[in-house]
Amino acid sequence: MPKKRIIHLITGLEIGGTEMMLLKTLPGLQGDFDNRVCCIRGHGSIGKRLENAGVPVVYLELKNIFDFGATLRFRGIIKEFQPDILVTYLIHADLLGRVFGRLFGIKKIICNQRGKLLQWEFLRFIDYATKSLVTKYIVQTSIAQQELMKKLRLPKERLVVIPNAIDTEEFNFEMDCGKKRAEFSLKSDDIVITCVSKLRRGKGHKYLLEAFESLSLRGSETTAAIQPSHLKLLLVGDGEQKEELLEQVKNYTSRPNILFLGNRGDIKEILKISAIFILATEGEGMSNAIMEAMAAGLPVITTNLPENHELIEHGSTGILVPPRNASMLAEAMNFLVADPHKQKALGKNAKGAIMEKFDLKKIVRRLSQFLARL
Repeated sequence: MPKKRIIHLITGLEIGGTEMMLLKTLPGLQGDFDNRVCCIRGHGSIGKRLENAGVPVVYLELKNIFDFGATLRFRGIIKEFQPDILVTYLIHADLLGRVFGRLFGIKKIICNQRGKLLQWEFLRFIDYATKSLVTKYIVQTSIAQQELMKKLRLPKERLVVIPNAIDTEEFNFEMDCGKKRAEFSLKSDDIVITCVSKLRRGKGHKYLLEAFESLSLRGSETTAAIQPSHLKLLLVGDGEQKEELLEQVKNYTSRPNILFLGNRGDIKEILKISAIFILATEGEGMSNAIMEAMAAGLPVITTNLPENHELIEHGSTGILVPPRNASMLAEAMNFLVADPHKQKALGKNAKGAIMEKFDLKKIVRRLSQFLARL
């Protein structure tokens, strides 16, 4: 029996949570299905990595919203590949895929609703108007399921919950931590707090930087052994807010201890030299960054969004604080910085929770069973 042919349509293939999830899951699905990724604009490093993993990638090379040539290229890809299923990721791919996918003859269209639209919330009315074109919606959490049912007025059977996945085995490796620290001019007694996130609106970097400045000015209130100069903040990621954030910290006392590292290919190694992971996000789906930090055995400080509650148990695997609250972020950082034993306990619990609930092999199996049933 021939394999089902599936096109996975995504807006772009730069490094991001959704893009990384494709990279993790599609190679594991390739044995059961004939998958092909279709990228709407640009190329991006994830595209090459997918190809190296045995998943073909094609590019529409969309230049602007009036580029009808990209639509014709999409039609040509569908005509040549003749997919049984179209799966879409991120709002622009969701809308383009369902409209033109149906127009070009694809009968089964799956929409991955990942996270909140944030700056694209105004597109929700188009999402609502075209919902009848979607066969099934995939969401990552039960919270997202309830939210989408309410926003789009969907019956429960139109949605399926399949969480993000983590290949926990990738985090079990040995490395020379001293050498890695030296790469960033970190001393052996520096306490490294790391954030992995795109530098964009809604990710809470403004409040994180305010909190770190506050913590650095006062140091730890519970132990004199920790000096502010030994606190280091690593910001991994890039985005349109970078210049604004650099301007924010220009006159901070803590500025020498804040490292803007940009996009990196060595995130697992950076997590290995970190003591605490922090994500001050104002809106999230199921955060891959948080899951990777947990898999690395780090205690997590993040916001008490309903979606984050599905990953973090407050006081057991991490600490949850209100969004947009620099003061509470500083208190949480101070609490963990001052208590290495608590850091280790929360990190150990976090790793155990990820292995139990979100291991890659388990999630790929669930996804494969869902696609096979369509």
